[in-house]
Amino acid sequence: MGRRAMEYYVYVYIDPRNYEEFYFGKGKGSRKEAHLTSTSDTEKAARIAAIREAGLHPIIRVVARDLSESEGFAN
Repeated sequence: MGRRAMEYYVYVYIDPRNYEEFYFGKGKGSRKEAHLTSTSDTEKAARIAAIREAGLHPIIRVVARDLSESEGFAN
């Protein structure tokens, strides 16, 4: 596979108040940060807002990298 096909990663959002993993996602580029500014009406967005209201930031960890898109879905 060419280098371009291996540009995806899998990431997890962790609540710093209790270290609970609350969201896993697949992305490329800066996708993992996109949720930080989301104003959607989702449980994930509400949790991020609550973390920020507590004066904290969600912990974001990349748990797998250099994946094809299909490998990103499989993880």
